[in-house]
Amino acid sequence: MDLHGASVVIAGGKRIGAGLAEQLARRGAKLTLSYLHSRDEIESCAETCRGLGAEVQTVSSDLRDPEQAEALISASVQRFGRVDVLICLASIYRETKFADLTPADYDDMLASNLTAPYHTAIAAAKAMQSQSLRGGLHGKIVFFTDWAVDRPYRHHLPYLVAKGGLVTLTKALAVELAPTILVNAVAPGTVLPPANKPTAELEQIAAGSLLQRIGTPEDVQRLVLYLLEGTDFASGEIYRVDGGRFLGPSQTDVAD
Repeated sequence: MDLHGASVVIAGGKRIGAGLAEQLARRGAKLTLSYLHSRDEIESCAETCRGLGAEVQTVSSDLRDPEQAEALISASVQRFGRVDVLICLASIYRETKFADLTPADYDDMLASNLTAPYHTAIAAAKAMQSQSLRGGLHGKIVFFTDWAVDRPYRHHLPYLVAKGGLVTLTKALAVELAPTILVNAVAPGTVLPPANKPTAELEQIAAGSLLQRIGTPEDVQRLVLYLLEGTDFASGEIYRVDGGRFLGPSQTDVAD
């Protein structure tokens, strides 16, 4: 897909999404950036992208609410005439030990990490289906799941259940929307560890990957850009970007 002039919605662009938005701005994409609690960060990202010559709008959205998810997609259509790409990064990540789990932990994780992407993708897909083909496609959807859905670590049970559901959503939605809407997911390893993560844990994570290092946001962004502009022949796939950590020593099961 040619990204020049394409209308791209990025749901949750505070961290990895900010750099991705800048890459898309350089390629001439028109951007709709959503946020819930990160207004300042998203507005700053939007200004940077405008400085690169891109048309950008920001939208406050609680994507757990289907009406707000639909409103986000409608904002893209109203401003730019269509939506060609949806990138769902919105997520929450919180450690909860098994002994401390409550029903609210499960509900919260599923709502933010599975329900919100579901509502947003359904709204985007319906909008895409109603518009003309662009380069032979109605559009592309990229989700963000987690490398650990196939190799869980401790103290993140509800989070990993939700991300596992997102893997199934990716595959099922790819089937539903074929052949003119492509749906894939990226499953990062550690690329932006919390600032308070102990050095010893970071060293353990690096040692547990085949490439012996922590990843960078750019590692993930390059894969997303490949899925958007590098190929139109991939759908229903989950792409790990974990430096080979999935194949590393089994004892390195510390959380990201």
